[in-house]
Amino acid sequence: MYMESVDESGNVKEKISYKSQMLHYGLYDPGEGYFPEIPWHWHEEFEFGYLTGGAIRYKTAREEFILREGDGIFINSGVLHALHPEGNPESIRLHSQFFGREFLAGALGNIFDIRYLAPVAEQKALEAVPVYGSISENMEFLEGLRRGIALSREGGPFFEMRLRSLFSQLWETVYGWAREKGEAGARRGAEDERIKAMLAWIGEHYGEKMTVEEIARAAHVSRRECHRLFRKELGTTPAEYAASFRLQRARELLMKTDQSILDIAVETGFGTGSYFGKIFRKSQGMTPKKFRRLYRESAGNLYKNPLEIRTGQRYNSFCKKDNSSGRGAIPHRR
Repeated sequence: MYMESVDESGNVKEKISYKSQMLHYGLYDPGEGYFPEIPWHWHEEFEFGYLTGGAIRYKTAREEFILREGDGIFINSGVLHALHPEGNPESIRLHSQFFGREFLAGALGNIFDIRYLAPVAEQKALEAVPVYGSISENMEFLEGLRRGIALSREGGPFFEMRLRSLFSQLWETVYGWAREKGEAGARRGAEDERIKAMLAWIGEHYGEKMTVEEIARAAHVSRRECHRLFRKELGTTPAEYAASFRLQRARELLMKTDQSILDIAVETGFGTGSYFGKIFRKSQGMTPKKFRRLYRESAGNLYKNPLEIRTGQRYNSFCKKDNSSGRGAIPHRR
């Protein structure tokens, strides 16, 4: 199983590819190494995470949780979320199990999907549920997550059926969480779709000059509403997010290509090598050239993660904020 946070068009919707596309299930099991911050993204699959080391801060648009060793979490389909290491990133061991509705239902639109899977995916008020190991009532659910990880690692005859049976039992609990949320999610769903539209637009145009007005038009909202949604949903501004996205893409190019520093600066919207170097050093604590060298000297283990573009993000530390009037373009050099 591998994942990409940015597709060829720059979309921040995460694409998950399984070893077997017929199963619609995958285990992301990174092993030892540096665990990077994972920026805002979403995917259609349901996600079940379990920590066997370290601590992670999970953020959704409206909630925030710190998970430690022995804790788990459920992330609903289509939910915007981000992950931030707490403490030493090298101590984190996160094991995430993903599956689409087809994994439990068999096929979209059948009775199992309509009655049990779709109601959870469509419950926008249900973003994420932390499952803390310190609460005795959670022991059975967490044991189920551990068994799922073990089954996926071991494979063998019938492991697919055992996995499906296991998560069918766990799903009764997840379905109960969705029912408890009631009808509170309708308005939230509309706001989620607007912010996703604006993030997707930034993903397609990050190499160009852009203004907040242009970002707002992608979701058919006013400039003021655009700022409100970014602050409410992501805790940042459109300018800060755009700058962080450009830096994310620049890191990917440094790791995956032999393009010159200047070419990367131009392609990602920083415009000049000197400006790019200044912003990169402020964010990463090193020059782009040194970052590339260290990454290659470590044979890719500087960020030991199959999700190569998931590198460290510091959203509010390196981006130029809007001025008080809010006028002008997103920081960009040409």
